[in-house]
Amino acid sequence: MPLTYDPYTEPKEMGIYREIGEHAFSEVNAAEIVQRIMKSRDMYEARQRAKGVKAHTEAAARRREVMEEEQRKVESERVEGQ
Repeated sequence: MPLTYDPYTEPKEMGIYREIGEHAFSEVNAAEIVQRIMKSRDMYEARQRAKGVKAHTEAAARRREVMEEEQRKVESERVEGQ
């Protein structure tokens, strides 16, 4: 949104205002920066969700392995006791 006033009036009056030529970031503005931040945040949140799902799946698999090991142990003790 263009400004309705010149924010550089005072520096111009003081003689310290200088315009610079084209450079690599001359097209970057606040809206673009915010957009990049939001995109990065979305990617971060997606990674965190994926990690959460993975951790939940791994925990369930580990619980299943522990229960299977306990079951094998119980069956082994029962066979030895006969």
